Amino acid sequence: MASERSPLIQPRHGDENNPGFENDVVSFVQQRRASIATEPEQVPHFFGQGLTRQVSRASMVPERSLTLVPTKSHSSTVGDVSDILSHHRLLAEPETSVKTEIKVLLRYTFPLVLTFLFQYSLVVASVFSVGRIGSTELAAISLSSMTANISGYAIIQGISTCLDTLCAQAYGRHDYNMVGVHFARCTYLLLLLYVPMALLWTVGAEPILLLLVGKEETELCHMAARYLRVISMGVPGYILFENAKHFLQAQGIFHASTYVLAVFAPVNAVLNYLLVWHPVIGLGFVGAPLSVVITNWAMSLSLFAYIYFVNGYQCWPEHSVFSKACFRNWGRMIRLSVPGVLMVEAEWLAFEIITFTASKFGTEVLAAQSIITTTCVLLYQIPFALSIAASTRIAWYIGAASKAAAKKACWAAILSAVMVGVGNFVVLLIFRQPLASLYTNDKTVIALATKVLVVGAVYQVNDSLACASGGILRGQGRQRIGGYLNLFGYYGIALPCAFVCAFYFELELLGLWLGMIVALVVVSLSQCYFVVKSDWDQIINESINEGVLEMH
Repeated sequence: MASERSPLIQPRHGDENNPGFENDVVSFVQQRRASIATEPEQVPHFFGQGLTRQVSRASMVPERSLTLVPTKSHSSTVGDVSDILSHHRLLAEPETSVKTEIKVLLRYTFPLVLTFLFQYSLVVASVFSVGRIGSTELAAISLSSMTANISGYAIIQGISTCLDTLCAQAYGRHDYNMVGVHFARCTYLLLLLYVPMALLWTVGAEPILLLLVGKEETELCHMAARYLRVISMGVPGYILFENAKHFLQAQGIFHASTYVLAVFAPVNAVLNYLLVWHPVIGLGFVGAPLSVVITNWAMSLSLFAYIYFVNGYQCWPEHSVFSKACFRNWGRMIRLSVPGVLMVEAEWLAFEIITFTASKFGTEVLAAQSIITTTCVLLYQIPFALSIAASTRIAWYIGAASKAAAKKACWAAILSAVMVGVGNFVVLLIFRQPLASLYTNDKTVIALATKVLVVGAVYQVNDSLACASGGILRGQGRQRIGGYLNLFGYYGIALPCAFVCAFYFELELLGLWLGMIVALVVVSLSQCYFVVKSDWDQIINESINEGVLEMH
């Protein structure tokens, strides 16, 4: 493999009339379109069925494919994919419609929703089990979870989103070896970053929390630091599971992680009871993070077993995960990872700053914030699943140079997001008091959480829209746009508005959430604007050129 940079950025050296390059481009698109299901409403998880590894460039062109002969002589510059394709006979672009794409996206989304709900239930189980001990313990788990999210999980999730672009587009080009190589590279990058993360959680957590929260909350900070020290042991398992999940999703295998989580979510609940509440082996507060550690490792091992023994191994790196290809050419991955981290970290960090601020109003307010955040994040799993499905679907179409189909898939994602957001709004508005009562017996905390959840319900529509449009940008390989918008929206608008409402107007927790709504409206509408104004020819050119260069 020579370079993995697009020739749109750095052209290949040589003459501009390059018939070999043209045939490579046409072969890519021809093979990709031939693989797309002919039935318009069939969900194309066909990629994982009867799949054989690409062994040579010639193998990419099926025997029955059309002859790659230009319809007229022309001179095209290397990298101008749309011009090359316009002068060759190709299989038609996939036939689809917005209605069909909505059906397909919802069908993709359902197993992913189960996956993310099961996965988030690991956190919820800890909150439930510890919350019944007391409000101080509930506040401690909120503080420790917040710290873990800012300094660990947000970074892991942000970096792993680069696979939504790299693996899905490579899979769309039928470059199955590169799907596995991208997966291995991302895993190594995250394991390297785990080292300073673990040091921070095990050594530096307590003094930092005391500095931020205040020395008057010594017991709270001590409990939160204990939680972080224990849970750090499960982070490598979490990294392996997250990357394996993206690796399979890029192949259209959305159900594997659902199966694994369907088994281990109940196991985690049982572990929480045994390690927190059991009269003989129960450890109290520290049993909750220990349950998560055990579950994370068990899930990662199970998902890798699924890949090896059931499905997904067809995209494993040809020469093993220790080949030189896995340790070089990290440039594009890092360029996509940085804005991916910004997209996730900007929102998560803003919410954690809100949680830190809520702690200034007392333990009961912090406990209510924990309830509100946990509930809203639980509902967030639905639009997040939709965004993953949309990202994968759109990346496949980009790999097939199917501009019309990709645009329809974008509109389908946006319309689906609005429907999901309205549904979440209705559910949260109607059931906010019973939901708050599930977390604690403290009537003051329940009353405060019920009041603020009205704002949380309004938050759902724009949250869903922002999530879906962010997924579209990832599928296009334009994470940087979402990263910049999230930075501006949350730090230029949300936090100033939240602080003014909370302190100047003395609305406290309610004011903090009102500020977040303002930012989300700006972010969601801005991302939708960039999606609607997408230069699809440029996006497709970059993807196809990248694939052609990776062949060499």
